[in-house]
Amino acid sequence: MFTSLRHYAAKLVNAGALLLITALFAACGGGGGSPGTTGGVGSGTGGTTGTNSAVGAIKIALFDSDGNASNAVTGSNSLVVKATVTNNGTPLKDVLVTFEVEGGLAVLSPVSGTALTDANGIAQVSVKSAGAGSGATQVAAKAKPNGTTEIVASAAFSIGAAPTATPTAINFVAAVPTDKSIVIKGAGGSGRTEVALLSFGVVDSNNSGVPNVTVNFSTQSTNPVTLVSSSGKTDANGTVSVAVNSGTLPTTVRVIATVQGTSISAISDTVTVTTGQPTQAAFSLSLQKYYVEGWQFDNTQITVTALLADAFGGAVADGTQVVFTTDTGAIVGNGGAKCITTQGGCTVTWRSQNPRNANGVGTIVATATNGGANLSTSQNFFVSGSDAVVHRVTGDFGNTTRIPGPIVLNFASSCDPQTIRVEIVDINGNPLPEGTVVSGVNGTNASLLATPSTIANSGLLLNAANRGTVHDLTITPGGCKAGGVATKSGAIYISTKTPLGKETLTPVSLGTFPSES
Repeated sequence: MFTSLRHYAAKLVNAGALLLITALFAACGGGGGSPGTTGGVGSGTGGTTGTNSAVGAIKIALFDSDGNASNAVTGSNSLVVKATVTNNGTPLKDVLVTFEVEGGLAVLSPVSGTALTDANGIAQVSVKSAGAGSGATQVAAKAKPNGTTEIVASAAFSIGAAPTATPTAINFVAAVPTDKSIVIKGAGGSGRTEVALLSFGVVDSNNSGVPNVTVNFSTQSTNPVTLVSSSGKTDANGTVSVAVNSGTLPTTVRVIATVQGTSISAISDTVTVTTGQPTQAAFSLSLQKYYVEGWQFDNTQITVTALLADAFGGAVADGTQVVFTTDTGAIVGNGGAKCITTQGGCTVTWRSQNPRNANGVGTIVATATNGGANLSTSQNFFVSGSDAVVHRVTGDFGNTTRIPGPIVLNFASSCDPQTIRVEIVDINGNPLPEGTVVSGVNGTNASLLATPSTIANSGLLLNAANRGTVHDLTITPGGCKAGGVATKSGAIYISTKTPLGKETLTPVSLGTFPSES
């Protein structure tokens, strides 16, 4: 095909025909552009075909100062960016092309970033480092051959120091994990790491990364940590990284990076080595309430909190799992009867429902692991009934003696208030729910003051002989007059009202006593 085209071309004398033959050569893959042209096909490293439309096409290619295809800006060198604008293969002259560089790593020359296409349809600018560091970016070329429809092409390139660049500084760049905190050796797991990766950047006087530079590493730490390597070489962008492994003790550590053979150095941010495996001695379990109104009611809920720490008193790492069991009611947690720690603690909810133990006592058990052993802690609590049984007693809390029979007081010889002691229990002989209010109601010639007036967790032992709460009741007769005629009688009720509104009334009789008349 090439032979026949050349023979045909030799017989043509008109310039338009010669131009047509040139286009045919290109369509068949023949011919070749010089280093100073884009060859009409986006020649040069990174060249891409941009927008093709009815108004034309644009292609972009990158070259070094010697005309060789390149996609790397090194040191103070620059790249030539050539954009070719054509329409059906025909170069378009005097088309305004606008060039733009992404990000701030490189700058264009001229600074306007604009150029007109020449007779070959080529517009060109140059691009060089902006002195903002190393990395990759791209340049785009845009044109509107018909004045309205925009066509676009782009090419990627990198910014770096020249191979012979001299390091002038080293900078700490980044740490992984970003919070610069790792856990003690052996405490790793889901969401926990025992290794920190620290990155440094070596740059030249243009702030471009210098490749293939040896950097030595050392540590500042009060307790032992381990560097995976004592040295490393920078990559094409001038970056080098080192891994730090935690030791068996909590500490802080900083890594010093020094360019080998120089005094150029930098120190990293502080990496914290904290929190080991949980220990049995630091495993705590607590309940929002210990007297829970759940014997006669379903779905009474309390919060159960587990707290864990390591042998050094540090809260365990986030993500430590705690599993719960109970012999009464149910546990509602995170995806089951469990919770996941945050800042060394986590919570689940206990709710009242069947089964219920016959003695009204429940147990919640929390378990965890430290990798080598299972840890466990538990709490007992009362699933309290709502109906009160009131006993008049003598003695002190946990060591009372009950006085059988109804509560009757005698004010016949004195009008002075009398204080008696009562013990209040539920149907199982356990305390009533926390928050139950004790008061006097429906009094006839009598008033009553309870101390304490509200039932609270008294810290009583589950194996105490008498598990009820103890209250002092002061009863005062109304209208009583010493030395008078015993003509009045008095009565009042001890009211116990639970948080869920269940009220029990227990009568107190004052007998007859002298009145004021």
